[in-house]
Amino acid sequence: MRSRLARPALAAFVGGALLAGGALHGSPAYASPDSSADALTEKPAAESGTADPGAVTLDATDPGTTDPGTTDPGTTDPGTTNPEPPTSEPDTTKPTGSFRINYTSVWAGQQITIGQNASEYSDPVDAQDTLKRVVSWGDGTTTTLGATTFLASKSYTKAGSFKVTVIVTDPAGNQSEIPARTVGVSVPAGKISLSRKSIYQGGSFKVNIDKVPAGATKYRIDWSDGWVSVHNASTRRLTGSVLYQWKWDAAKKKYVRVGNGRLSGVRPIKISWGSSRGYSTFQTGAWINVVKDTWKPTVSITKPSSPSKASSWKTIRGTAKDKGAGLRHVGVTVFRVTSTGKAYCLTPQKKWKRYYNDADVDKYCYATGYKVKVVNGKWSLKLPAGVARNQFIAVDIWAYDWADHFRQTYRTAKLTRS
Repeated sequence: MRSRLARPALAAFVGGALLAGGALHGSPAYASPDSSADALTEKPAAESGTADPGAVTLDATDPGTTDPGTTDPGTTDPGTTNPEPPTSEPDTTKPTGSFRINYTSVWAGQQITIGQNASEYSDPVDAQDTLKRVVSWGDGTTTTLGATTFLASKSYTKAGSFKVTVIVTDPAGNQSEIPARTVGVSVPAGKISLSRKSIYQGGSFKVNIDKVPAGATKYRIDWSDGWVSVHNASTRRLTGSVLYQWKWDAAKKKYVRVGNGRLSGVRPIKISWGSSRGYSTFQTGAWINVVKDTWKPTVSITKPSSPSKASSWKTIRGTAKDKGAGLRHVGVTVFRVTSTGKAYCLTPQKKWKRYYNDADVDKYCYATGYKVKVVNGKWSLKLPAGVARNQFIAVDIWAYDWADHFRQTYRTAKLTRS
């Protein structure tokens, strides 16, 4: 029984003793540190000397002769002008290269991968890490490869023929488009059908795998509620239902329910075909109409003809019905307390188990109760020996339907006669 089943309310009554375009992997870029300009140092100007005028002596009879000295104009050097450096030839050489591709024929949704290692592209002038590489996938999308990126992946969403190439450009703008490889993309031609077109919330229906496409070894079913199941292609019939929304919890590694809202309306049942090259895109294979179920189950316990007589409780009878999705589980739990205060409950194995607290009741008797079989809306349960005069008896019946609605009721009696 599912863990979310709450222990019905009767326990408190019984004497307190009850209860996935492209994926890239690159290295970080390295920034060159700024270089400082050489510092310039200006020498200070030399200090100017002070001329000594000396002394002048005049002789009246011999004025003497003044020698102006000789001035040497010297020679002026106009300097030498350096010639301009020779002009280099422009870089007009294109890079060269090649690349690899794993598949040239896939289904829409399957992934292709191109590879180009460092040894597969070069330029005779420029360093390899200065070359720009761009993958053109042929559908209007591109992926830029970093200097240390050698793989790129792509999955196409529609059928067609696509030319894949790698364009390599050097710093001078010279561009080389490596000869393209053509990838053919198709949609797998499988077929599914449903056993029913309409169900109540939580109701079951069958998915029939009518045709498996050539090459398919497995498939996935998207049930329209967030749940995706995986199957071998040899499995040709599945049972499913739609009730709550689910999501995959990666940390818990399981599906977990999202809220308590019940799903309804016309919903797609999708299929994705798988081969050694991966899975295709999901395709809508059929539609299911999920109808709201607003009814709870109805359950009852038939009152014995002599309620105070122990023998009247040897076989307990009652009814259980559901108007919408149908009954999923009907459980019965029986309690008896002796005149000395010993308390017992009926286990799912239809044996009496003595209990001492509510935790015991939950553990041994209320997890699923004794599951009764309902035929034409009626059920019955023959009790094992142990019910006797001077005991207290309580019968609790509870039911869930496929839409997860719950209903319960109970009946009690004090046994004063055998």
